[in-house]
Amino acid sequence: MKKLSILFFSFLTLHFSVIAQTKKINVYLLGTFHFNQVDTLTYDVNDEKHQESIKKLAKMVTGLKPDKVFIERMPEWEYKNKMDSSYQEYKNGKLRKMRNEIWQVGARVAAELNHPHIYQCDHPGMYGIYYQKLVNYVKAHNEEDKLTKKNGLGMTIPLTTLMKSDSIRKTVDLLEYLRWLNSAAVQQSSHAHYINVYPQIGNTNVFNSESDYFLGADLTVDWYRRNILIYSKILAQLDYKENAIFLIIGNDHIPIIKQLFKDNPYFNVVETEKWLGQTKIKTKF
Repeated sequence: MKKLSILFFSFLTLHFSVIAQTKKINVYLLGTFHFNQVDTLTYDVNDEKHQESIKKLAKMVTGLKPDKVFIERMPEWEYKNKMDSSYQEYKNGKLRKMRNEIWQVGARVAAELNHPHIYQCDHPGMYGIYYQKLVNYVKAHNEEDKLTKKNGLGMTIPLTTLMKSDSIRKTVDLLEYLRWLNSAAVQQSSHAHYINVYPQIGNTNVFNSESDYFLGADLTVDWYRRNILIYSKILAQLDYKENAIFLIIGNDHIPIIKQLFKDNPYFNVVETEKWLGQTKIKTKF
């Protein structure tokens, strides 16, 4: 028995030593707003001042030399969105005025690094369906403040709501706005409402399973499921020979995906503030 214990301990030591010695893949994550979902009459990323910021951002990311660039698109829909063939067009000088961050940042970086492909990793969720159910529930139970104002015991108001992110975006350059979005305080508060607002809405009486039993928690579960599947799709497209990868995706996705990569011993998540820079915008609580 003693020999078996020694052998088992030696095996574990060797196993974890191999993991520790394996060169980790650097992970660079950038949370963003969706460039093409902003009213172009008030905020057009093709404007010269915004293009200057985007070029600076792209230069920062290309300097990190990611081997693969991942974007928020579903690979299963390649037959429909033809992202890969569109990327080839981009490399040939087309689609440069497309407002989506996929083209403005993702494709720009991949093209400058002469990558043959741009990688897709999105997965659909049911956020809209669950959220509408919550809207109906709070209206029927006179609890609308919980959803609209996050006004309840143990609930967090995201800084993007508290500080009116639309106003901030219009008063600072795009690069500074992205620094603010990716700051720890903003991302933590944005993630917090997924785990302390939604789970408190709906019938949360654990002794009475009704039709709306843990209705808000179902939204949170679906949000985690979506992000875990996005993470899984990234892993599926790696050969583990990469030195670094880059993902640009909606900012609310970052906290979960970041934690998954942090807990995976084959990856090293480089804090965004280290390569993007720290925001000068003061956080207000």
